[in-house]
Amino acid sequence: MSQRLHDLPEPPPANELGYAAYSGWACCWCGKSLLGMRGTVSAGISRGRQGAHVLDMEVYCCPDCAAARRR
Repeated sequence: MSQRLHDLPEPPPANELGYAAYSGWACCWCGKSLLGMRGTVSAGISRGRQGAHVLDMEVYCCPDCAAARRR
């Protein structure tokens, strides 16, 4: 489905993501829908905690955000 670009910055914290981005259905940075989109990129692991619960989740970004956020 996607590739991982190691030169991307850390994704937003898990507790700041909307449901669609946390579920992998939307870009973690701009919120654009990734359903049916080609060229999606793994943005890395979004980290977070809520009490004793670890919320870490792999999140994805759209090709436009991946290109704009390369270091």
